[in-house]
Formats: sequence, C-alpha cells, structure tokens
Amino acid sequence: MKNVLIAAKTAEACKTLAALIDSGEYDVTTATDGMTVRSIDTTRFDYIFVSFPLENETGFTLLSELHKITQAHLFAIVREDAADDVLKKLSPIGTYIITKPVFKGALMQAIRFCETNAGSEVVFRRKIAELEKKNEQDKTLTRAKLIVMSKEQLSEAEAHRRIQKLAMDLRVTQYEVAEDIINGLLI
Repeated sequence: MKNVLIAAKTAEACKTLAALIDSGEYDVTTATDGMTVRSIDTTRFDYIFVSFPLENETGFTLLSELHKITQAHLFAIVREDAADDVLKKLSPIGTYIITKPVFKGALMQAIRFCETNAGSEVVFRRKIAELEKKNEQDKTLTRAKLIVMSKEQLSEAEAHRRIQKLAMDLRVTQYEVAEDIINGLLI
C-alpha cells in the first residue's frame, strides 16, 4: 500500500482531497498546517500533496524543505491563475502542479503518471548518485596526486603511478590510498 500525505488549510479541504484518492490502494494522512507536516516522518510517504495556501504560510518553503528530506513525489495544488508563477518557483525541485478545482480523474492520473515513471526515475537517481560518488573519488585522487607531487617532486603521471603501485602493494583501491595520503597516513 502506498502512503499519501495531504496538507491543506482546513480539515474539510483535507477530507475532500482524501476522498478523491482510491482508499483501497493508498493510506492517506492529512495535516492542516506546515508545522504539523514538519512534525511527521515524511520519509515514509510516496506522495505528498500541498494545497496552497496553508495556515500561516504559502507552501513554497514547506515543499522546498520536503524536497531535501524525502524521496516522495511532491504536488502543489494551486488556483489556476497562480499555476504559472508557482511552476516557475517550484520547477527546480521537481514539484508537480495540479490546478483547482481538483477532480478525482486528474488527481489519480497524476499519481499513476508518477507510478509509471518511478522505475526510470529510480534508475536516474541511482546513476546520479554513482556519478557523484565517482566525482568525489576523482577529486580525492587528484588531491592526493598533488600532495605526492609536492612532497616527492614528481610529475603528475609519476604521482599517479606511485598511487597505483601503493594500491596494488597494499591490495586496496586507489581511492583508499588517496584518502590515506590526504590524512597523512601514507607518504
């Protein structure tokens, strides 16, 4: 069963939106303000809908915060005349926009769209994580080469070869040797 969080200004608005979601497939939790949402473990939700405005805030800050801490699909429910402005502000964090009035078909279509694209999104996020890790390792290796070059008066190629040889001799990765060099444990 998928978990859905709905945040709206009033309990009645939450109830109305919750009624639009197929209850057999989704477990729905509601909140009437940003502070309540922030007190909930939002990492367990698959979909989070925020109906603008909330009590004491518009919803922009809340969605930005949620983007940083959850992998849930985020939706902003806004008046049609505000949709373009909201889209401009929230597109960098990948928030879907649904305009009011909200109909069951549109809401469920948005959820189904996310479900059909979830596989490719997971692969995409995994690739990004792999590339970020590789980038960090390359930076560490470069930093270590610079240290070896300055301490032993070697060229870049010679420093690289020195790190490779140390990795082979110690039977560890070049990245591990680079970390040890940076931490002053080698060379």
